[in-house]
Amino acid sequence: MSSEPALRLALRYCISERITFAAFRSPGGAVTLWAQQTPELDRCENGLWWELNDVFLFSPFRTEGRTPMIRSDVELTFGDAEPHWHRLMECTGSTTPMATRQHVGTSREAFESAVAQAREECVTGPLEKVVMARTIRLAVGAEEAGSLFVEAVNARPDAFVALVSSPEHGLWLGATPERLILAENDSIRIESIAGTAPIATAPMEPTGWGAKERHEQRVVTKSITASLIDLGARTITVEGPDVLVAGPVAHLRTSITATLENRTVEELVNAIHPTPAVGGLPPGLAMARIEALEEGDRELYSGFWGPWSADGRMELFVNIRCMRVFPDHAEMHVGAGITKGSVPEREWEETEYKADSWRELIRTPITA
Repeated sequence: MSSEPALRLALRYCISERITFAAFRSPGGAVTLWAQQTPELDRCENGLWWELNDVFLFSPFRTEGRTPMIRSDVELTFGDAEPHWHRLMECTGSTTPMATRQHVGTSREAFESAVAQAREECVTGPLEKVVMARTIRLAVGAEEAGSLFVEAVNARPDAFVALVSSPEHGLWLGATPERLILAENDSIRIESIAGTAPIATAPMEPTGWGAKERHEQRVVTKSITASLIDLGARTITVEGPDVLVAGPVAHLRTSITATLENRTVEELVNAIHPTPAVGGLPPGLAMARIEALEEGDRELYSGFWGPWSADGRMELFVNIRCMRVFPDHAEMHVGAGITKGSVPEREWEETEYKADSWRELIRTPITA
């Protein structure tokens, strides 16, 4: 990427000055950086997303009453020509120091115990699926976050890569393979992604996958399709599943397209988030079990984020394969879908494979 020097300088400046910003790259697109001239976040009232253009929307796993967004007061696009990143000096950053905290990550014993409890409830009760997540401490801090973003952009061409900072939520870095929704003109596209296998052993044909993974995929697809039907969507087309390669792992993916009439894209987002791919079924019971069995708050992990222009393209991604970055370390979040067919040891191994998506990049020397 010819503009890497300017991009690295811009990101380093944004992080060091505590500017509220979102740097992102959609699959097939250029790296864009939107920065606010003031640090305080704006929030959009429910029902008013149709008024928003050129903002970066993001939401925690547990949605808030109003949706946070980052404005594009300063916009830089990094392509063949290097932009004048010094425009970022128009922005005033937060005066509050970056948050710090001590965290050692989720132990294997604690995670497998939670998985075993969740599996038992899937066997004996109405719980069909629940996603259990854990955190992993990584030896990378805020000073390396910008370079790691660039490494991910280069190494994960099919992922949505984002580096986002706000005074309230801290600094987050993610490279997700999962698009929640793409809406443009009258057409919408949703991707149903569930089922995971290490790339070394993953069958490249969906029929070769195990019963548990194929069941997970059907559950997510069925749930999303039902939401579309409930909202009165027309011309619903389901294609797949196919096999999606995402760094060190592969997933089963189904693409769902439809035409939404007399309903807004915001209504659809609120109807399908969180999908069973990050929450579970039935939704209310799964959310309750997540709160009871997981250690700590997911914060932005498994929420959604992406660039939003109601007059043009609206694109949101599920925020998985992500981490919150602190001054001296990062906390990565990874999860696994638990059903009655789950084996705790294998679910731990699945989260390890997913964590390698970042650990592999961190092991690669990060140059300034």
